[in-house]
Amino acid sequence: MELPNGEVLIANGGTNELRFYSAGGEFLRAEGREGQGPGEFEYLRALGRCRESGFVAFDLSWQLNAYDAEGRFIEKTILRAPSGVTPYNLACDLEGRFLILGWGREAQEGPRLGFYQSRDHLVLASAEGEIATDFGERLVSERIGTARGSRPHPAGRATLFALHNERVYVGSGERFEIEVRDLEGKLESLLRGPRIPLETTDLVKTAYLNEVLSSLPPDRGPAIREEVGAWEWPPSLPAYTRLLVDPLGVAWLKAFNISPEKPEQWSLVDPVRGYLGDITLGEGDELLEIGEDHVFLLHTDDLGVESVVRIEVNRGNDS
Repeated sequence: MELPNGEVLIANGGTNELRFYSAGGEFLRAEGREGQGPGEFEYLRALGRCRESGFVAFDLSWQLNAYDAEGRFIEKTILRAPSGVTPYNLACDLEGRFLILGWGREAQEGPRLGFYQSRDHLVLASAEGEIATDFGERLVSERIGTARGSRPHPAGRATLFALHNERVYVGSGERFEIEVRDLEGKLESLLRGPRIPLETTDLVKTAYLNEVLSSLPPDRGPAIREEVGAWEWPPSLPAYTRLLVDPLGVAWLKAFNISPEKPEQWSLVDPVRGYLGDITLGEGDELLEIGEDHVFLLHTDDLGVESVVRIEVNRGNDS
C-alpha cells in the first residue's frame, strides 16, 4: 500500500508486522507483533483504506486495527456481521463504511458433511454495526464438509465485493458478470465480459487431484484419491475468484485456475466502455494493489523467496 507521504506499507503475515519502506525500497521501521492486544496480530490478514486519514490492518477474524497517517496505532475495533459473529469477508471505503458478509446460517447449525452452499446477507454498515442497507441474501461460499471441519471447495464459487466512489461492486462468479449498485441498493449497471466455458469437467478434477498428490508423500496417495473421488463438485466453475476495483472504477476480475502455479490472468471491465481485455502476469507474480499509475505485485522466485515489486503503468487513453 502506498501512503500519502510516499512511503510504502507492507503487511508481513509471517512476522505479523507492518513494515514501512521509502519509495526507493529502503526499510524504515516496523510496527506490530504477534499477540492479541492493541496493535498486535494473531494473523495479519490484510490492509485497508477504511479511514479518511491513515489506514487499517485486519487481524485473523477481521478485527480492525486503526492507524493514523504517520503509522501510529489508534484503536482496535471488533467488527460483527448482523448475526453477531465475526465476518466471513468485508470491504470498506474512506468514509468508514463497511460491506460485511457473514458466514451463513449453515455455520451456526453445526458441522455439515459433503458439498454445500453457505448463504448470508450482504449489508452496508458502520464500524459500530449500524446497518444502512441490506443487499439481500447472497452466496457466501461453496464448501466441502468433512469430519475434520469444512473449507471452500477448490472449484467453488463465492460472493466477492468492493466499495468504490459510493458504488458497490458485487458478484458471485456464477457468470462473467458484476453488479454495480448505489449505496441504497439500486442496480445501476451490469458489467459483463465475454462468454467463457465454465463446465466442471473431468480434466479439472484430475488436474486438482494431481496438484494435491504432487505435494504429498506417496503413502498418502490412496487415501487422498478415495477422499477426493467421493467429493461432489459444483456443476460449473467460477467465472472469477478475486475482484479489485482500481481508482478509475475499472473492475479487475481474476480468472479461475485449478493450479495455483499457473500465471494469473485478469479481465478488465469498465462501467462505461465495457470489457477492455485481459492481462496475464508473469510467472510467480500475484497482484496485490492497483494505483492510478502503478501496480504492486508479490513476486515469488524459483527458490520460494518473496518480494514486493512496484510496476509503473501507462494507461494511455484510460487516464
